[in-house]
Amino acid sequence: MAKHEPVFLRFPQVIERVNASKSTINRKEKIGRFPQRIKWGGIVLWNSHEIERFMKDPNNYKVHGSKK
Repeated sequence: MAKHEPVFLRFPQVIERVNASKSTINRKEKIGRFPQRIKWGGIVLWNSHEIERFMKDPNNYKVHGSKK
């Protein structure tokens, strides 16, 4: 069976999946405790695989390579 390809999620989809406010997501992202957004033109996206990894253990999530 093939691996699932990542899906890119928009902000409203991320808010719904992680059940957190926009300001909470922004704050956690800034300190390396939430997946980093991807900017594509004027669009902000998140990789679904990273969101899933965050959701498995939100209290201990750290961005890969983060020293924060």
